[in-house]
Amino acid sequence: MVSTPEPGLALLDAGKRDVPYDLDLPVPLARLDADGTRHPLGTSTTDARIDAVNDQHAFLRTDPAVPVALGDRVLLGLSHPCTMFDKGRLIPVIADLDDADPLIVGLIETRF
Repeated sequence: MVSTPEPGLALLDAGKRDVPYDLDLPVPLARLDADGTRHPLGTSTTDARIDAVNDQHAFLRTDPAVPVALGDRVLLGLSHPCTMFDKGRLIPVIADLDDADPLIVGLIETRF
């Protein structure tokens, strides 16, 4: 998270250049705090949701009771992966997404 301007709103460092947004917006899955511990963001889209993206940022809305802090990382699920493949030439392959510091074990080259 790069900014928490008000309770229940956090700005993420992922925008239209980074995530697909044409069909639906990304889905927040979990929050990783500074030591890499994974925390749920809630049990439904009313607890946590991305409600907008601009060129560089995603707008994460949460229940104000959900703790979020600057520097936390948010795991995003893709609502529609087809338009993700044109975002970059290489897609990293992660050994275990549940690791606090996931290890990239390979790369997949896209061809568009």
